[in-house]
Amino acid sequence: MSSSSQTSSISLLSGICHGRVLEVISGSEESNGASSEKEKNILVLIKDRLYSLKIHQTDEIFQGVLISFEVTENAKVKNLKPEQPSVKFEADGDELRWRRPAKNPSRMELLRTRYKIIRGIRDWFEQQDFIETETPLLVRAPSPESQFSPIRTDSGFLITSPEFQMKRLLVGGFEKIFQLVRCFRNAESGPLHNPEFTLLEWYRTHEALEVLMADIEQMIMRLIEMLAAENFIRQIPAPPWPRVTVSELFKKHFNIILDGSESAVQLAQKVQHSGNEKLLVDISAQSKLTDSLAYEQIFFRLWNHLEAEISASTPVFIYEWPLPLASLARPCPERPGFADRVELYVEGMELANGFGELTDATEQRRRFEQDLKNRHAEGRESVPLDEKFLNSLEHGLPKCSGMAMGVDRLVMWLCGVKHIREVLCFAEDEV
Repeated sequence: MSSSSQTSSISLLSGICHGRVLEVISGSEESNGASSEKEKNILVLIKDRLYSLKIHQTDEIFQGVLISFEVTENAKVKNLKPEQPSVKFEADGDELRWRRPAKNPSRMELLRTRYKIIRGIRDWFEQQDFIETETPLLVRAPSPESQFSPIRTDSGFLITSPEFQMKRLLVGGFEKIFQLVRCFRNAESGPLHNPEFTLLEWYRTHEALEVLMADIEQMIMRLIEMLAAENFIRQIPAPPWPRVTVSELFKKHFNIILDGSESAVQLAQKVQHSGNEKLLVDISAQSKLTDSLAYEQIFFRLWNHLEAEISASTPVFIYEWPLPLASLARPCPERPGFADRVELYVEGMELANGFGELTDATEQRRRFEQDLKNRHAEGRESVPLDEKFLNSLEHGLPKCSGMAMGVDRLVMWLCGVKHIREVLCFAEDEV
């Protein structure tokens, strides 16, 4: 089959091109000796760009077929050949899943940007003399924290975080380590969640949590500089970004003064006295809940209301969380009752979560055992404790700080995307 056509306001480089016919527009029929040719326009999708070609073709061209053609030095198209006679074409199939022409940027473009962001993350940590580690995805004992639903396999659990194994590396003498790792949390789906996701986690020994907050600021500004040519990358305020405590937010938005030592009953009383009891109206008293679970239930009912209020202050670091809400963080030396924990929020979305790490093996075991009681109270599956991790803590974890950041959410934020599926090759329901 041979063909010859003129490109129409396109900028294809000369050479062989491969694409998919997205639409065939019928044209006029012309007689040429013994045969006739139909002049028609076809829309061809090459990667995630759409091109219009006017062709004179003797054979039929069908929607959806893969084609190849040659672009000459003077921008003419010749030797257009379909790679199969016809195909099944679905607008919601894999043909267009990543490259819908009407979307700008396309999902394919977002995935290209994701690759650049991950490469930039690795480059930044290498420049800071970090070592990239690779710890197991399959472990015998996952985190026992009650909010997690780990995925069980025949031989163990898929990790919810690489934290325990990375801390064992710190016990063994590593000082500055990072990891880009796939993590798994069952029953977490939605605009900001996918059961399988990518986590960036890093640790510094003998450094305060504030140093890792500065790491985030410097790394993200470097990424924005690297992506400057992408016109859809949002502008981010220059650091330092605001720092505010949980107590300051509760005082400002609820007129509630937290001291960190409240029981669940006392926290509920503070909510009632502040005039915010309507936020707890459908929380029923459940005697089977532990006090720490009841505290979390009340706290996060308020916090979920507060997240929308802090969305305008982006990005913002929120630190000094009540101690019951940080199973692996050390107590704040200056503020008893509060944990050395920070979260980075951007537009109401949690992006990063960091701890001044707990190094006391006895206290860590006590907290894990409380986590197991909480799991039982919530009717969640019990899990084994990671005895190798707890034993390692007994040998001495150096003073250290750690940070975890959701890479998928980072890409979403920098690219202005509202649903996590747009920055994943495959979301949960696409597999």
